[in-house]
Amino acid sequence: MDPTPPPAKETIAETVAGVTASQILAVAGGGLNAAGDSGPFPSTIAVGDGFQANPVEDAFFETLINGMLSALGVTPVTYNAHLNAAAQAHSDDMLAQYYFSHTGKDSSTIGTRATAAGYNWTAIGENIAQGQENENLAMNGWISSPGYQRNNIDPDFDEFGLGRAGTGSATRWILMFGSQ
Repeated sequence: MDPTPPPAKETIAETVAGVTASQILAVAGGGLNAAGDSGPFPSTIAVGDGFQANPVEDAFFETLINGMLSALGVTPVTYNAHLNAAAQAHSDDMLAQYYFSHTGKDSSTIGTRATAAGYNWTAIGENIAQGQENENLAMNGWISSPGYQRNNIDPDFDEFGLGRAGTGSATRWILMFGSQ
């Protein structure tokens, strides 16, 4: 029997604690890497299930995005159930109808989807991704995209919702930002 105890799982805070502004900025300025397999956050997740299926039980993504924002000196965002519902519905729709777009098959836009979910927005933004296995990879990909990174750090946004549908290469991710 091996007397060495197993290594402790890292905590959510430890996942983001070592990430620095220079690491984030290097990824943000280094060209698009939509797969997210290189970036400031590890490609695997040792805690939680890697998805925000229930924000009360799995606050990983809020810690992840706010860790990135904190490293850059940007005000954190808070979870909003209406944005989350709109993001999840669009993720589900993209998976069910097999498409990948900011515009829904029904011609819906981020604004119309947020409003339909009961979000009375004054500012709204959306990041989409496809095929990443976990939130870290999706976040790394969004950081590497100039437009999506602008959304990530936009001071006009103070709330977010995250949707995910599918598995493997079919996974659809929606990150909605807003302010009311």
